[in-house]
Amino acid sequence: MRRQLGVWSAGDLEAVGMRHRSIAELMRAGTLYRAGHGWYATSSTPAAVTTALRRGARLTCVSAAAVHGLWTPPFGEVHVAQRRGGGRRCHSVVHEHRPVVRAWPDDEPVLPLDTALVHAGTCLPGESVAVLLESALERGVLDRAAVVDILDRIPVRVRRQLTGLRVDAGSGSETRVRRYLKRRGVRVRAQVQIRDVGRVDLLVGDRLIIECDSREFHDSADAYETDRERDVRAIAAGYAVVRLTWYKIWVDWQRTCETLDSLVRSGLHRARGGRLRLASG
Repeated sequence: MRRQLGVWSAGDLEAVGMRHRSIAELMRAGTLYRAGHGWYATSSTPAAVTTALRRGARLTCVSAAAVHGLWTPPFGEVHVAQRRGGGRRCHSVVHEHRPVVRAWPDDEPVLPLDTALVHAGTCLPGESVAVLLESALERGVLDRAAVVDILDRIPVRVRRQLTGLRVDAGSGSETRVRRYLKRRGVRVRAQVQIRDVGRVDLLVGDRLIIECDSREFHDSADAYETDRERDVRAIAAGYAVVRLTWYKIWVDWQRTCETLDSLVRSGLHRARGGRLRLASG
């Protein structure tokens, strides 16, 4: 992970034959710069990583999850863990986790994913923890046994909110919408294959398709046209289609919840005669 992040420890540099003079030359050239005691970074090193290292800390919680490649909900502060007896107090843009770590588990600048997710379970709302765990399952970086172990290590009050975790959630946006509707007692299925339409993010009740459009995969002109063609085929087959953007799900969420409640109250998700071309998914 150090190589992926463009981070070198003093020991790394010594192991490849770098001495103080060579290191100083690289620093003068701007190739390396000091990132806390015993650490060096490059221009490619994420700012959150160096923010932690400069404080004698390491990334954890949602900040570490992002570095490990998980889909993460929006967050502002850099989440770090301190080692007992080390580091210095963090300023307002850094969220410092408690309790402190007795000893670093390895020589990486980011805590292992399982430890980071346990910290998330003591820090984030249950919904956000569900987003991280489902992303870890869907991307294959954790298996069910590892998730069960993490659940055993987080507070019961959070664990109770984490029933029904899935391994096929396409995004954290999908997770948020699905879990909201489930809490409202609405039948919702994820990643359903519909004949002549393809796989849809969520099928609510019998006929309401909800697609959770991410900024990553739905911004191009080709993607836009493909999505609209799928919508036309779905409507022709008797379905109703609603597309929710990242903004609607993560910034304008309260109004989106009101819209979802209104759609359910209207009965739009219920079959209205005819035969829907649905395949199991």
